[in-house]
Amino acid sequence: MEPRLDLAAMIGRIAYHVVKEKLTNPRPTSLREVPPSPRHLTNEWLTLALCDGTPGAEVMGYEVSGRDEGTSSRARLRVRYNEAGRDAGLPTALFTKSGATFKTRLVSAAAGLSKIESQFYALVRPTLAIEAPPTRYSAYDPVTNRQLLLMDDVTVTVGATFGDVLSRDLTYDQAEKVVDTLAALHAKFWGAPLQRMYGSWLWNSYEFQATLNVYIGAVARIASGFERGRDVIPARLHARRSELADAMMRSLKINISGPQTMLHSDTHPGNWYVTKAGAMGLCDWQCVAQGGWARDIAYALATNLPPENRRAWERDLIARHGERLAEAGIRPPSADEAFLAYRQAMTHPTMMWLSVLGRHASQPVFQLHEVTVELVRRVCTAADDLDTLDAIP
Repeated sequence: MEPRLDLAAMIGRIAYHVVKEKLTNPRPTSLREVPPSPRHLTNEWLTLALCDGTPGAEVMGYEVSGRDEGTSSRARLRVRYNEAGRDAGLPTALFTKSGATFKTRLVSAAAGLSKIESQFYALVRPTLAIEAPPTRYSAYDPVTNRQLLLMDDVTVTVGATFGDVLSRDLTYDQAEKVVDTLAALHAKFWGAPLQRMYGSWLWNSYEFQATLNVYIGAVARIASGFERGRDVIPARLHARRSELADAMMRSLKINISGPQTMLHSDTHPGNWYVTKAGAMGLCDWQCVAQGGWARDIAYALATNLPPENRRAWERDLIARHGERLAEAGIRPPSADEAFLAYRQAMTHPTMMWLSVLGRHASQPVFQLHEVTVELVRRVCTAADDLDTLDAIP
């Protein structure tokens, strides 16, 4: 089906199911049915999802609290067990993600985010030795476009603290840990046949962006973001704003032409947490893709570091990524090759945050406005500093 017709059909299908759920208030008792949201859970369903393998364990009750909306609906879940469940130490503090509203379900389904994240947590997360939330249940229903994730609430289990671009700037030590975490992910899947291993849901970085271009109108959103962010965007880059969308797609062709690995693809400050032990953890894996390593590193350094620290630290941190790859037995790019790839990849965070700032009124509010504006300032400053547009042939 032609993409725009496919989108129209998806809008109608999701609207139908959301209205139907409001009228019928489904309360699933079988794992064959994905609950529309945590507020549709039942003790029976939770027993099947959380107590499998623990004889005699049952869920006796639960509470849902603190829901907020972004690209998905998020809420905390507290679960009570019978004595067998308590004795087995089954998880009581959980965090949920779902497509509880029409807007969140549409955005997640149209861009493939809900399918990607559900598959990642079901298939990939159990194999990773990095700090990321352990998952208890992960499923996606392609008919209703429902998604539900149940994962450990890391604020309880590992004492995690979260921050954003306004509340936390990384220390150099923390920046090194961010690079080490991404290098561990990249090294594990370096050169692996990822689509053969996991399936066609794992797009490459070019395919992922081409989908966003159609289903969220990314090119129009970028143009809108340039206008709304004029006051914080370097004048030189703003004057060349018409070049960015095409340069972005050219940079992605370069990104998928070199060594490939698994990418998180959304490594901004809000997706990192600091554990009580000082580790840097990474959550929100809905933009996972296959591509070149520099896409993650450019995004992480441009968004997590204020421009003055990024300028001072970026070459050393890029070199550290290469050192971690070498320790894993991988031949890293040379210093010049790595820095060029980093410069070229800066189109990715620039596109992401201009798109968020330039969102259409029908799309969810993804971040607080002041957070988005500061992220736009940082990524556009990085793209300007690094002459990113001129680095892409």
